[in-house]
Amino acid sequence: MDADAIIRIVYLVGISSFAVSGVLAAARVELDFFGALLVGLLCAVGGGTLRETLLGNTPVYWMHDQVILPTVLTVATTAFVIVRFVAIPRWLLEMTDIAGLAIVSVIGAKAAIAADATPLAVWIVAVLTGVTGEIIRDLLVAQSPPVLLVREIYAAASFVGAVVYWALHVTGAGDLTATAVAVLTIAVIRVVAIWRGWSLPKARLRVQPHTSIADEL
Repeated sequence: MDADAIIRIVYLVGISSFAVSGVLAAARVELDFFGALLVGLLCAVGGGTLRETLLGNTPVYWMHDQVILPTVLTVATTAFVIVRFVAIPRWLLEMTDIAGLAIVSVIGAKAAIAADATPLAVWIVAVLTGVTGEIIRDLLVAQSPPVLLVREIYAAASFVGAVVYWALHVTGAGDLTATAVAVLTIAVIRVVAIWRGWSLPKARLRVQPHTSIADEL
């Protein structure tokens, strides 16, 4: 099996992980089958759809790929059936998030490099690819603000992994090696962040009382 085939399998694992994550989130708010399937689908392909749109690759990949949609829908359906009858441990939701974020972010970086994007654009596209599906998921299940924007280090892990992938790529590392190292980097950062409760400084707005324009007139 060549490197491209392995990376494709890894990508299918990544979007399938996001599909499961979406269904688990839908189950928390007791959506019906089609609602859960929709959340799982959008969580799985939302980031990739934004990536392809930004890079000018239309129609987007899943519209002409014979494998992606059947895989995502099958995984989402299976997850829906399982969660109806089995209590799901919290770590499973966390692990599906971690796997999806790590893999999909790196695939985003890979696609941006292939499109001759600048280094900064590569990193940004990778992050957007990684987190957009999660944002869509949380908005659809009325989680506000989206969990990834308030919990332990998340988008930053995607950014670091994208930088690692880009650095390995420009220094001549093989694509499979660069992908594996970058995916592991993101996964390790997320696991440690959850374990240690690490988070980045949060924006805090403090407004002085009685200082509006109306108060001054």
